Amino acid sequence: MKNLVISLFLSVSLLGCSQNTVNNQKGTAPVAYGDIAENFIGLVLTQPDEAQKLLHEDFRFRYMNRIPASLMGELVIEDFYNRSTYFTDFLAVVGTLLPDGIVLTPIKTISDGNHVAVIMEGRAEGKNGRYDNRYVFTYEFKEGKIFLLDEYNSDILVATRLYDNKLISQTSTAPE
Repeated sequence: MKNLVISLFLSVSLLGCSQNTVNNQKGTAPVAYGDIAENFIGLVLTQPDEAQKLLHEDFRFRYMNRIPASLMGELVIEDFYNRSTYFTDFLAVVGTLLPDGIVLTPIKTISDGNHVAVIMEGRAEGKNGRYDNRYVFTYEFKEGKIFLLDEYNSDILVATRLYDNKLISQTSTAPE
């Protein structure tokens, strides 16, 4: 996991980030959930202790791809992780699949109340070639913290570039 490098260009302007009022230790203050969501991805791998402080106690992470576990071998990405297993189990698998790291660049952040979507482009080298995937991370905030995080990306790139799966044409020839 320590080999996994993530570089974010945080100068990307936020689109439609609404201000939300949350209670913190110093009282009530406006917080841009879009800023928190965009910064979270960078903190996860560079400062995991700081990233964990942003999570609700009932945090859930869902990996939204539908790759069968049988196609992942020993490095299975589960559908669901909690606050603890996200940092231990999920990031360990990602670190093994992308040992040279990944560069993620935010493209757009959209915020509406307690919900935020961050669209990112990734550049990396998978064990089977370039792994330049596109991502959407959706966030739900509860009590000022990240309660739910969903990750969407290309199933095909994950299956072919990070695992040893091949695409096979399913063209059929009808009998005459």
